[in-house]
Amino acid sequence: MNYREALACLQQFLSPVPAEEFFDRWLTGGFRRIEGAPAALRTTLLGPEPQALLTSALQLAPRLTFHSANPTGPAPSLEAVADAADFRRRIDEFHARNYSLRFPELRPLSAPLDALARSLEMLLHAPVTASAGWSRGGMRAAVHYHDHDLIVAQLRGTQRWYISEKPSQLDNTWKSSPREPPELGAHHAVDMRPGDLMYFPRGTLHSVDTLQAVGADAESLHLSIGFTPLTLREAVIAALDQLSDLDRGWRMSFGGPLALLLRGSGPERFNAPTIEAAGNLVAACKAPGFLASALQARSARVVAALKALPAPAAVPDIDLDSELVQSELAFCQLTGNPEHIDVSYPGGHIYVQRGAQQGLEHIVNTPRFRVRDIPGDIGDDTRRWLARRFLEIGYLQLAEGDRKR
Repeated sequence: MNYREALACLQQFLSPVPAEEFFDRWLTGGFRRIEGAPAALRTTLLGPEPQALLTSALQLAPRLTFHSANPTGPAPSLEAVADAADFRRRIDEFHARNYSLRFPELRPLSAPLDALARSLEMLLHAPVTASAGWSRGGMRAAVHYHDHDLIVAQLRGTQRWYISEKPSQLDNTWKSSPREPPELGAHHAVDMRPGDLMYFPRGTLHSVDTLQAVGADAESLHLSIGFTPLTLREAVIAALDQLSDLDRGWRMSFGGPLALLLRGSGPERFNAPTIEAAGNLVAACKAPGFLASALQARSARVVAALKALPAPAAVPDIDLDSELVQSELAFCQLTGNPEHIDVSYPGGHIYVQRGAQQGLEHIVNTPRFRVRDIPGDIGDDTRRWLARRFLEIGYLQLAEGDRKR
């Protein structure tokens, strides 16, 4: 997957809104909505029968969560689900008691959804999750918020969302002191129908009602795509991490029993070195190229921590005439030093000597090639080694014709 393909995938999903508007305005603004067209592309992200797909995913049953502001009884059990029919029966029991169910970790169930999520990961350098909310008419949710940004696509039925007009506080992800139950206050009321799309940033207060309907529309199913774009805090942390790599002083221990030092005037011993370090960080950020290098290093760590690419059980034998293609969802981030290049890919790193840079760049920038075409002043053994390493991690695979040889 290259940037052009990732942008095209996202653009199809967001149409008619340009992808550039999503990045330049949505991610720095508040609530946004897209109505209907092209409904079919969005409503089939979980296939033509999304409910059937979800009830067949028995492995998700222990990880389902549920909520309701107007339950009519205790939540049923999700233990020891026997088969799809049993799973569907349990889901119906939840719905009969006005509970909405949340299905997590949906990317492995749908190739189009996985491709969309991977496109966002490539463009944002941030992990992307996908979940679904399944409810029936009459269900109401309490006012709440999420710790990540959300794109919501309505797949089936109709829901009425209540989105706070107050700008989000963009809360940090860690827990703070208990608060009073949130109040929605002034809000937008938005009816979401199949094919509709909306976005709101993390921390946005909202609630939702599933509207009463009959027949196929009695149930509501929506898809939630979650992520957190780069924040100012993350950029500063990236700069701090970069300086910490370059300066041993940042890695020195303070010493002392912190539990006791935090009592009384003990913390004062931290003031001078911390203030000095903060000043050094400001000076470093002003140096040309420092912050860009810090963000590159951050992206390398983030990309390597993404869910691993599907790798083969056994690496196929290859020779110089073997034809290879890039895997559909593969991408990487290149960083390095004078001696080595760090290839960060979803699942880890490959470290390649600088002498093989030309061949490496050919591999990551060429969708289809033969092993003997890998350029550079390197031997054939190195060409085969490079190709094999990228086959091992699932970045490359044999072209269709070579698989049949």
